[in-house]
Amino acid sequence: MQNQILDAADLRDRFAPTVEIQAEGRKAYDYTLEGLRGLAAIWVAYSHIFFYEFKLDPAYHPAFAFGSFFNAAHGGILIFFALSGYVIGLTNQLPFSKSNVIRYLLRRFIRLYPIYIIAIILGVLASPTDSWKTIVGNLFFLQGGVTALLSGNGVLWTLHYEIVYYIFFLGIWYFRPKVMPLMVGSLVIACLSPWITGFPPIISGYAAGWVFWLFGLWLAWKKTSSEAFTKFPVFTYILLFIATDKLIIGKTLLTNMGFTGIALAEISITDFVYFPLCALLFSALTKRQIPYLRLLGAIAIALPLFQTSYLLVTNQLFKVEAWVIAVVQMLMGFGLWGWKTSPNIFSKLTFFGSISYGIYVLHMPLLNFINKISTFSGSPVSFIIRLLIWMALTIGIAYLLELKMQPMIKQWFQKNVLNHI
Repeated sequence: MQNQILDAADLRDRFAPTVEIQAEGRKAYDYTLEGLRGLAAIWVAYSHIFFYEFKLDPAYHPAFAFGSFFNAAHGGILIFFALSGYVIGLTNQLPFSKSNVIRYLLRRFIRLYPIYIIAIILGVLASPTDSWKTIVGNLFFLQGGVTALLSGNGVLWTLHYEIVYYIFFLGIWYFRPKVMPLMVGSLVIACLSPWITGFPPIISGYAAGWVFWLFGLWLAWKKTSSEAFTKFPVFTYILLFIATDKLIIGKTLLTNMGFTGIALAEISITDFVYFPLCALLFSALTKRQIPYLRLLGAIAIALPLFQTSYLLVTNQLFKVEAWVIAVVQMLMGFGLWGWKTSPNIFSKLTFFGSISYGIYVLHMPLLNFINKISTFSGSPVSFIIRLLIWMALTIGIAYLLELKMQPMIKQWFQKNVLNHI
């Protein structure tokens, strides 16, 4: 209990790296978190194979809900946000200064933009129907907030949120606000859109995703890793995460509270149902003890149980295959709660993590290109062959861009620009 009280004190502190964190130093590479990043990217790409309006094979699509077995795409986006905050926290622990800010912004630019430009070009070529206004807006990361999404690469909307958070971080870096008021304030703003008629949904959306981003930053700046925490029910966390994604718990809660037909941004108050499991996963994979772990675990169990009970009582459960699969996954997760394993198992997915950004921004336009091929179509065999081609192209091009082109650009930029600041 005393340890929990001491841990909770970090929530009343200011957003600034602790002395212990600074002494621990920056980790060069975290294999488990790279694995989680890779898993999140696979979730997103997998979901678009089965649920995107442009099918991989325009004349054939699997009738059974294959996509529901492994789909946690929306939750994967929230994992990306938390990972982004965590990485920014690990890589930016120096005091706020003009030179450090310039370095921070240039590093973010060089990490995102070269591959992003290629993703934009492929998106335009895959579906050349967008106006110049839309294309230019996407070039400046304004999609979702100001301009429309690219028809051929709609997933790029999350980059708009990331840019907003990178800019918000400058305020945290400079002002060092207290953790709890900022988190609670963001939570309140996230809740305003459903409660206040006319409040811009996008503002509430920024705030909702910001809570996940801030959690990652807080974890990196306030909690040191400890080898004492070695094993966790990781498979339970993953199964419950997938089940939570499919059970649309947040929207059901809003509906039961009388909020129907309200406008919500891509990220909204409904996404807080993912937060307990997201926090548990990050605590396990980073080996960082966070406060109220038992409470978070209880909420993570209660939410899918509540939704399952609601669907049973209202006779809706067996009307949707995805919900039945989600309940099976939930029960499997409960059964595996006692099976604890090392989070290092996620290092098996490190390769996919190392090319996850490329997978994320490239997979949709490549899917659109394959959709346009009319020959050899209309059967399970054609679908599988198209799937293999799409996988080879997505992984292959992501590998070339992320692990071959990007390091050369980074090295040149470091030598010719950053070293002179």
